[in-house]
Amino acid sequence: MDRRKSSLQNRLFRSQQYVVYAAGLTYVLFVLLVTLVDPPVPFSHVLQTPRLGVALVVLVACLAVWAAPQWLRWIYLLAYGGGLLSLIFEVPHLLASESNLLQLYVWQSVNVLISFLILGSRVGMGVSLLTLLTLLGTLSLQGPLRQAQLVDWMTVCLTLAITAYISHLVMVFIEGNLLVHQQDQGKLLAARQDALTMVYGRGAIEEELERAMGYSRRHNTPMSVIVTDIDHFKSVNDRYGHATGDDVLRAVAKRLRRTVGGGGGVVGRWGGEEFIVLLPGVAKPDAQAVAERLRREICDQPLADLNVTASFGVASYRGANDTTDQLFGRADQAMYEAKNAGRNAVR
Repeated sequence: MDRRKSSLQNRLFRSQQYVVYAAGLTYVLFVLLVTLVDPPVPFSHVLQTPRLGVALVVLVACLAVWAAPQWLRWIYLLAYGGGLLSLIFEVPHLLASESNLLQLYVWQSVNVLISFLILGSRVGMGVSLLTLLTLLGTLSLQGPLRQAQLVDWMTVCLTLAITAYISHLVMVFIEGNLLVHQQDQGKLLAARQDALTMVYGRGAIEEELERAMGYSRRHNTPMSVIVTDIDHFKSVNDRYGHATGDDVLRAVAKRLRRTVGGGGGVVGRWGGEEFIVLLPGVAKPDAQAVAERLRREICDQPLADLNVTASFGVASYRGANDTTDQLFGRADQAMYEAKNAGRNAVR
């Protein structure tokens, strides 16, 4: 139930990684093909061209993202800095050789799109403006341009600007939808979660019980339910106060969730000091062993600095004619039998 990132956020993050790999490796392949197919100068001079340095930076960045994806944004910013530095050296070369600007335009446009996807609408816009300012500043330092060159470079700058603007609008739309999705997920989680103990609330655990029962009925698989009630909980509230009682409830819920969560178990607060544990795919003998483990988890160590015990009742699915009410009723009855037997027991 504790999800730090929503499914949409995870999908966006994976897409960011794939874009870095795809664009980076494509650029490296492009540089290699251009170098092999159409070397403008002797190969020893080719090794000194800025784009080969950029290709090396891009390749290292791809490997770094693969090794440490959590540092994706910072890795991209470092690679972007290297690309910006190469742009300062590449512009004079293009002006001197009067080369076609198509390659520069295409790759800078791709870079604009990637910047927004990885860095977001605000930082992406800042990075795009920095690229345009660097381009314009480098051009201004080269002196007056011929009319044909001026038209070509104006086309590149204006196209990059409109690409950045469109990318900004698209990214704002994506971020807005992510925010709405995150808020909806938060509301849904709050509605399904018990605010005090952070396990499923009554309504949500009833839904999970119906779902688990339906699965067992369709696939003829076992399922068990454990109902547990904290022993003498009223005396805890009366003697130590409701704040301490709340601490005990939170501690019990945490131990229940920690013990069964790894095996697919689901914990819910049924009401008051009573909890229910769903164990899909678990037959009654194994469920009783789980309940015994839960009993020891609670009684062996103090909870909220108090020695606390709990009583447990176990019941299992009996076949197609069994109902959720009957299943819960048997587990609840077994729990009361454990209390009548002296408490701190499993029945």
